[in-house]
Amino acid sequence: MGEINALSNVSVNDMNAERLKQVNQKTPQDSEEVKKLSKEFESIFMEIVLKSMRETVDKSKFIDGGNGEQIFQSMLDTEYAKNLANQDMTGLSSSIEGHLTRLMEGGGKIDEVQKSAGRAKYNKQILNNEER
Repeated sequence: MGEINALSNVSVNDMNAERLKQVNQKTPQDSEEVKKLSKEFESIFMEIVLKSMRETVDKSKFIDGGNGEQIFQSMLDTEYAKNLANQDMTGLSSSIEGHLTRLMEGGGKIDEVQKSAGRAKYNKQILNNEER
């Protein structure tokens, strides 16, 4: 019973922050690891999206499940997010995987040409936003 009470005090954001920190600490060595890490990141992102969506729905005072329902919903959202990430519905993991693969092929370094192109694109966006 004490474990359930301890779990109820931990927020979903804290758990996601811990999972994201674990993902960021890993350094992929091959394409399978890159694919796995990109899916894991997508599942974390999808869980945040699901949690945000669920917060927009008003709870009924008539049949509110209380603390137990919140814990169950959190665990259910985690599983939904993992399933969504494994189905490749959003394309986020493949985009992350492609980006990481390109970085790994270049030794994980972004050269000066890429940096200056990125800065130029950013400055152009800033100018376009200011003109509006």
